[in-house]
Amino acid sequence: MMNAFKKRKGSIGDVMPMGIFVICIAVVFTAFADCVRIVNVGSNVSQISRRYILRMETVGYLDETDREGILKELRDTGLYDISLGQTDTAEVGYGNPVRLEIRGYTEDGYEISEYRTSTAKY
Repeated sequence: MMNAFKKRKGSIGDVMPMGIFVICIAVVFTAFADCVRIVNVGSNVSQISRRYILRMETVGYLDETDREGILKELRDTGLYDISLGQTDTAEVGYGNPVRLEIRGYTEDGYEISEYRTSTAKY
């Protein structure tokens, strides 16, 4: 009866697979969290660009106040080195297309770009 409760000697081989598994799960979780953050920044940029292209439809271009506002909102989402590229900053005239182009980088160096066009309806 005593033999049933006797401890056997362990070895590193008994716990090593579990340790490797835990490390792998930590790496996968970290990579997943990073991807989710990048997708979240891209989604926020898309929402901001939609809001501002709708404003540009009514005004006919991106005025200075809206330019400052969009740059602030983009910085708040985590975008750096922001460029508005071919965005229309002068009146385009009724019925003509207005363009909004956003390019920027996340803190990890991933490029986020968004291009929208619509028709001026002011």
